[in-house]
Amino acid sequence: MGIRLSISVVDRKLLWGRSANRCAWPACNQRLALNLLNPEADILRDHGAVIGEEAHIRSARQIGPRYDPQYPREKLDTYGNLVLLCPTHHAIVDKDEGAAWPTDAVENLKATHERAVDEATSATDLAVRDLEELLVAQIANWEIKARLATWRAMTSHLNNVYPQLRQDEADGLFELGAWLLERRWPDGYPRIVYAFENFRQVLTCLLELIGRSFEAKGQIFELPREHKRIGWNASLYTELISDFNVKANVVWLLTMELTRAANLIISAVAAELDPLYRLTEGYVLLQDGDAFWGIELSRLQHPTPKPDSVPQVYSLQALIDRTRVELDGGDPRSEPDIDLYAVDVSEWARPTD
Repeated sequence: MGIRLSISVVDRKLLWGRSANRCAWPACNQRLALNLLNPEADILRDHGAVIGEEAHIRSARQIGPRYDPQYPREKLDTYGNLVLLCPTHHAIVDKDEGAAWPTDAVENLKATHERAVDEATSATDLAVRDLEELLVAQIANWEIKARLATWRAMTSHLNNVYPQLRQDEADGLFELGAWLLERRWPDGYPRIVYAFENFRQVLTCLLELIGRSFEAKGQIFELPREHKRIGWNASLYTELISDFNVKANVVWLLTMELTRAANLIISAVAAELDPLYRLTEGYVLLQDGDAFWGIELSRLQHPTPKPDSVPQVYSLQALIDRTRVELDGGDPRSEPDIDLYAVDVSEWARPTD
C-alpha cells in the first residue's frame, strides 16, 4: 500500500513534512518519493526511486496488524495513526499481523525518527515546515466554511429559476466572506494567494447582491418576485419583472464564477503544496436544472493566472448594468437571452471608474 487517497491535505503534510520524506526505520533513512498514481509510481521505481508508504500504526482491518477495536474509526487515516516507511520496512513492521511490532513500538519508532529529523533540521527549514502546516490547516478550514462537500446542492439553490439559499447556507457564506477578509496569506505561494483573493472578490460581489436584494422567507433567503405582489399596472409590472430577471441572471453568473474560483484554489494548492490534494474528491461541480427539466453538471475552471498578475475587483453595479444591456432591459418576455456559460464574468464586472 502506497499513498492513501483518504488522507487529508493536513495529515499528509504533517506526515511527510515531519518525517522529512524519509523512512522512519532506524538506520534506513531512505529518501522516499511521493506516489502520485500507479503508472507514475512504476516509472519512478524503474528509475531507482523508492516509493513512500503511508503505513497504518493501527490497522483499519479487523485481521490487520495492530487492529484496535477501541480506536476511533474517524482517526484511522489521520497523522496520529500513520508512519512513513519504505516498502521493505513497511513489510517488516506488518509481518505476521505485526506480531513483532506492537502499537507502542511503532509509535516509538515514529517519534524517535521525527525527533532526529527536528534535531538535524535548521531553524529556517523548521519555520517553513511550521508555516506550511498552518497553511494546509487554513485550506482545510476553507473547505469546511465553503461547504465544498455540498457545493452541488448549494449551487443548485442559487441556480434555481427563483434564486434562493437556505438560511444556514447564507449565514455560512457571510461568515466565509468575513473569514477570508481577515486572512493574511504567506509569501512564497503566489498561485494560492492569487486564487484565494480571486475567490474572495467574487464572493464579496455575490454577498453584496444577496445582502442588498434577497429577503428572508422562513428558513429561506430568496430573490423576491415583486412583480407578483402588485395589482394590474403594466408599466410597473414590466419594470419589476425586468429587474428580477436581470438580478437572477447576475446571481447565476456569479455562482458560475464562484465555482471557477473554487476550482482555481484547488489547482493552486495541488501545484504549490500537495500534488495529491483532492485527487479523490476532484474539482467542485456546478449543478443546474431540476428533476423535472433535468439536472446538468458542469466543471468550470479559470485558466492559470499569469505570473505577477493581481486579482480583479468585481463591481456588482458594473455586472448588473452590463447584464441589463445584454438582456435589452431585462424583460424575459422579449427575445434577448444570454449564453451564461460563454460570458467572461470578470470582464462584465470590471469597474468602470
